[in-house]
Amino acid sequence: MLGILHVLAVAVAGLFALIVPAVLFAIADGMRDLALSMLLVGSLGVFAALMVLGAISGFQRRLGRASGYVALVAMWVLVPMIAAVSFKTLAGLSWIDAWFEAVSALTTSGATLLSRETAPQAILFWRTSIEWYGGFLTLLSIIHVLAPSGFGGLPAGDRRIITGNASNMTIDLGEFRQVFGQYILITFVIFIGLMLAGVDGPYSAMLSMVVIATGGFLPFEGALENHAGPMAQLVLSSGLLLGTISVFWRRRLLRTPKQFLTGNPEIVLVFVVVLLVAMLYAARLSAVSGGSALGPIFIESLLASSSLVATSGIESRPGVIALWPDLVVLMIVLVGGGIYSTTGGFKIYRIVAMAVHSARELNQLIYPSSVTNLRFGRQIIDEKSMQAIWTYFSLSLLIVAFGAMALTLETTDFEGGITMAIAFFSNAGPVYEALIPPSYVTDPANQLWPQFQAMPVSAKITAVVIMTLGRMEVMIVFAVLNVRYWMSR
Repeated sequence: MLGILHVLAVAVAGLFALIVPAVLFAIADGMRDLALSMLLVGSLGVFAALMVLGAISGFQRRLGRASGYVALVAMWVLVPMIAAVSFKTLAGLSWIDAWFEAVSALTTSGATLLSRETAPQAILFWRTSIEWYGGFLTLLSIIHVLAPSGFGGLPAGDRRIITGNASNMTIDLGEFRQVFGQYILITFVIFIGLMLAGVDGPYSAMLSMVVIATGGFLPFEGALENHAGPMAQLVLSSGLLLGTISVFWRRRLLRTPKQFLTGNPEIVLVFVVVLLVAMLYAARLSAVSGGSALGPIFIESLLASSSLVATSGIESRPGVIALWPDLVVLMIVLVGGGIYSTTGGFKIYRIVAMAVHSARELNQLIYPSSVTNLRFGRQIIDEKSMQAIWTYFSLSLLIVAFGAMALTLETTDFEGGITMAIAFFSNAGPVYEALIPPSYVTDPANQLWPQFQAMPVSAKITAVVIMTLGRMEVMIVFAVLNVRYWMSR
């Protein structure tokens, strides 16, 4: 129990420590009352966390495997509730809206209920900071809890790069520093790139945090192209691609760039898919734009492509993502990007593993005695991992199906419901907004494709559940809810 409290207290302390830059933004804008309110909220959050840490500092705080799972679920359920207090207090949202906003931010889903046209820049920066922090928590969750346990068939081998072992769950905060340092470094590099591309300083900072977390929150109203030209969009595409690949292979890019593409086929697949989808978008954009320059068109297409694979939903202007059929867009988003990344969806590794496994099973129908090892590059996929992958796949489809049914009954028709369910499960909320037919955009409260602000309370709660399950890789929730195990203890 003390180990769980320790994890929660550290997560809350880190969250509210990030409010300091937002306070400085409020002071710079001359909004001293807002700055004092933000400082008070942040101070109370950090103080409460430090009080808990101080109270348990003299006791043993080890986490076993089961308590580690509980700590992870508790973190993703309770920390957004605590963060919701800030949106209720500072942004004036209702409790349900504040909870939806906090969950969307921490799961990097990108859906928002804030009025970005009227919200102070300090609030927008705070919202962006939470999304950035959510991406970091996602990496820690996968590296230190989900992968060692093999949830969803996640391979544990690459963990040796950071933790020194493959299969032991670790929660030592000292081991988090390498991931955190890399996360900050890449964010800073993207920030510098956006500044050199002509994006305003505050927007450069916020956009750099969004793309490295593969989020979809834009800190302004209107089209991205009004604030970021072609070169800036190219930087954003590069940032999304970095966020899509494994956190371990980002280190390989810096240390041994020659082995970056040859050592892991997942990276090659990600790049091939992004380029292929970008070319398809470029063909559609060229057809509808009437012979515009190919350079800007390809950059715009590359941004849309990398945004979909990264499960972000960012687009240069409204209508770009919707140039291809909804089914194609949703399939790309549902597959997602690489393992050990902040992307949502099934992940390319699992899709390839299922394809290879299915091919082997079909081959054994003809050659029953044949023995073939399942491989993905250098990674050997054993039968236990395949069982976990197929179980994850089945549970994910069930959650998307039940989520679509609930949303259809609560707020929309089936087409809008399935789109919304996939977008929330893949933590790509803006994809739903991008696919809203133009005839419904002018009527936000329509009954077929309503915007997020017009969703009823029950639909927002359903969205919160779907986003949380999608971020936690689904299976760990069912492990924690194993009543038989807890009653036998």
